[in-house]
Amino acid sequence: MYAKVIKTYDRKAEIQIICNDASSGSAHCGACSMGQTPSQKPETVLAENRVGAKTGDMVEYGLKEHGEVKAATLLFILPLATFMIALGITGSMGFEIWQSFLFGLIVLGGTLLGLQLLLKNKTYYYIAGIK
Repeated sequence: MYAKVIKTYDRKAEIQIICNDASSGSAHCGACSMGQTPSQKPETVLAENRVGAKTGDMVEYGLKEHGEVKAATLLFILPLATFMIALGITGSMGFEIWQSFLFGLIVLGGTLLGLQLLLKNKTYYYIAGIK
């Protein structure tokens, strides 16, 4: 799996994923099969840059072990759990169902905003080498 370095930061790089015909037959991130049409921009992601790639370099990249599971846990399970906990707490305090639901939505929104701020520069991609 190859990519082109678009920008470099401190220890990270923004890479543009390049999917070729061989990508569909091998284990890969699935970016080329995400329903993109040719008119859409190519997929760009943030990756750890441990090898010191520079802007314009063609690199080989990979996905950290269990990256999908960790991302799904943070983005789906954690907000759902906080929403359910908020419903349970307000329900046990004697609030009506609509009040509990409204409070749960507020907590859910706060959780999603907090995750967005905390995970702004988080990535599960890494640059394995320069091509």
